[in-house]
Amino acid sequence: MTAHSNLADTVTGPPGTEGSTPGPAAAQDYTDGVVPLSARRSNGRMFLTFLSMQATFGAVYVGYSARFEGLGFVQLIIAMAIAATVMSLYCLGSANAGALVGQTSAVMTRGIFGRLGSRLVSVLLLINGMGFYVFTVLFVMSLLGGLFTLPAVKALTVGLAFVMITNTYFGFGGVQRFAQYVAVPVVMLWGLYATVRGLATVSGHQLMSHPHVSSPATLLYVTGSMVGLSTWGNEADVFRYARTKPQWNVPTIVISYALGSFMFPVMGYVMAVLSGAADFGPSIKYFVDFTLFGLVALGFVFFIVNQAAVNDGNLYIAVNGVQNLTSDLPRWRRQYTVLILGAAAAGLTLILPSMQQTFNIVTGIGAVTVPTASTVMAVDVFLVPRLYGLRRPMDRVASWRETAPANWPGIVALVAGTAVGAFTGGLVPGTPGFQHTYLGFPAVQAWLTGALVYLVGVALVRGRADAERLLGFSRHERSSASGDGGTERLQAAGGTS
Repeated sequence: MTAHSNLADTVTGPPGTEGSTPGPAAAQDYTDGVVPLSARRSNGRMFLTFLSMQATFGAVYVGYSARFEGLGFVQLIIAMAIAATVMSLYCLGSANAGALVGQTSAVMTRGIFGRLGSRLVSVLLLINGMGFYVFTVLFVMSLLGGLFTLPAVKALTVGLAFVMITNTYFGFGGVQRFAQYVAVPVVMLWGLYATVRGLATVSGHQLMSHPHVSSPATLLYVTGSMVGLSTWGNEADVFRYARTKPQWNVPTIVISYALGSFMFPVMGYVMAVLSGAADFGPSIKYFVDFTLFGLVALGFVFFIVNQAAVNDGNLYIAVNGVQNLTSDLPRWRRQYTVLILGAAAAGLTLILPSMQQTFNIVTGIGAVTVPTASTVMAVDVFLVPRLYGLRRPMDRVASWRETAPANWPGIVALVAGTAVGAFTGGLVPGTPGFQHTYLGFPAVQAWLTGALVYLVGVALVRGRADAERLLGFSRHERSSASGDGGTERLQAAGGTS
């Protein structure tokens, strides 16, 4: 993931206005509001933004690991094709729910899941964002360790974990724009060059030779790693700035996932074949020599800029989750959250396992927790009105006082989906299958379970007189639903017909 809080750099006014001066909501990135039509971005800008989240060097690690986990090249291509397809289908719902409603993922949960559910999802956002943040720190240290001989590695890792909060704390819009409009194109060109040169250099026999390992990974396991790396569940944070009709962001999503799923994993696989080094860190020096003619300093700049932008986005997830939890605390500032999370990340680097183990755990958790919640929200926004005639007005953010206690069918669906994904993915500590079990496709199993359980739950309560209360409609939503004014305003924003 990469930086995306720069989307609000040029917003023009508070919700519902055109061309007005920046208001309080704009100053805080509309964190607690609805992004107005005047602040929505063109398809081209949204494409560049979302592509920047997929054009990350972390995906190289998926392909590199696949080689030494026993996957052949053709198997990798199949795995990445499945990953790109699955992620695109998932994101069409998750992202466009955000585009329709115009709210962050954390804030959307208030109106859809109620107080209890919103707090639960916010905790999952915190876990998800912090997990990816710490993994990226470990990944950067592995990259730098391959280029240089580093003293006091533990101390440097702790320091890096805290230093990487700088961009989020100060809001360096210029640095973010540099990452998006300069670093990302450079990394894309570098990735394309490295992939083409690698494929031209490696022999067909080398590339197609099947690696032999004692316990080879399954094709779906590698697919799941890519899905876990690239789906975070907070797609609404980005696409709340997007337009909806007429194309519902389809090219932006499909093309970005396709490029991210093929270019960088293939590059990593070819690098593994050519270097022959099972340890990812030392192979980085070979990669820089091979693609940058030994210009270590240039490789250092590329890695740092790209991964710093990635971690800005990871921290953004966690911060939004915490801010939703603390939004009713007087005088609580976003900067306090950033500092606390930075200190927590520094401490976590001292106790987490190896980079490979951390990667497996983080991508596994990331794929089955918050994305399951986002799937339930997409079902609530798009399917429930069409199947059951229950349309939840989401034209403004409900205050905590207005928010209903809970959307019980939604919470049951979230818990059920997450449980299925966690158990089938070997993610439950203390169980015999922890880090050993991998049954089927845990992410898809989690999402489908969440969606189906929610639809069944809504079907069971829709005929009751208190259906809206059980489904977590806030007081505001219940009054709006009777007049359907919220629906009309969403239609004006390019929403459902």
